[in-house]
Amino acid sequence: MNLADKIIQLRKKKGWSQEELAEMINVTRQSVSKWESRASMPDLDKIVRLSEIFGVTVDYLLKDESHADVVPDTGAAQRQEKAKKGRKVTLDEAADFLSAKKETEKVISAGVALCIISPVCMLLLAGASEYGVIIASEDRMGMVGILIMFFIVAAAVAMFIWCGSKTSRFAYLEKEVLELDESTEETIRKWREEAKPAYTRKLIIGVCIAILSVVPLFAAGALTGEEDGYQFIVGLAAMFVTVAVSMMFIIPAGITIESFSKLLQEEEYAKEEKDPILDAITTAYWLVVTAIYLIYSFISHDWHMSWVIWPAAGVIYAAARGIYTALLRKRGQ
Repeated sequence: MNLADKIIQLRKKKGWSQEELAEMINVTRQSVSKWESRASMPDLDKIVRLSEIFGVTVDYLLKDESHADVVPDTGAAQRQEKAKKGRKVTLDEAADFLSAKKETEKVISAGVALCIISPVCMLLLAGASEYGVIIASEDRMGMVGILIMFFIVAAAVAMFIWCGSKTSRFAYLEKEVLELDESTEETIRKWREEAKPAYTRKLIIGVCIAILSVVPLFAAGALTGEEDGYQFIVGLAAMFVTVAVSMMFIIPAGITIESFSKLLQEEEYAKEEKDPILDAITTAYWLVVTAIYLIYSFISHDWHMSWVIWPAAGVIYAAARGIYTALLRKRGQ
């Protein structure tokens, strides 16, 4: 039986009409009719919902049982040997993982956006005090801005912790070598093709917004003189906000791409590229960068310029990681 036959069988077993089933899944009766007539296939989230309603696994719904008894006469031994080398991931696990990532992608992108805009108040307040827009101590305004920044970052961290709790059960996807059977891999690749137009569109929009984020900064520099330094700070703040908006598109697209790459063991998740040493170095590197940023900023009180440490650290990290990876490949590791 294929998916369409199973939906019909399970629906009739429950004694439901197409309208009743459609109402439970929040779709139209025509959608259910198309699924049952094989005119279309339900989306991943609808398949997960169907499995919950019928009390069966996603594996059961998606696997074509008409080929269940067919044993390949070639390659079976190789596949069995391959399966021993990694952790087996079922279609149910894959569907649950993709569903959890979709649930958290907007929260993660909002958290990242908050982190990006967190220094904006500090920049505006310290700059306003420095250039006489408001009459107050520059240090005092800087400290107020820092307090606001910490509250914003705390909210973002709370979001990240919540997302981590939702996906913590899938931590093995990054730590272990995974193996998919042919049917599961084929289904996941099909899901990726269906999701590709949406995440490509988000990526294009996000990248375009990110590129345009420098416009306020250059506009402030071009349209104001040296005596109007506060306008430059406003342009810088606008750039941060624009970059934050771009993250609301780029990060969901990136999470979708990353999720499929994890399951299919592609790109940086390929078996030969799992490197616990690099992970440890990365963690230590960013902790050191954070310490340098805080120590320098508190000693110099130069909060409106110390943010430069972060993009500089990002460029250095990307270059160092690229060199490290190239050296490993050259040595055949």
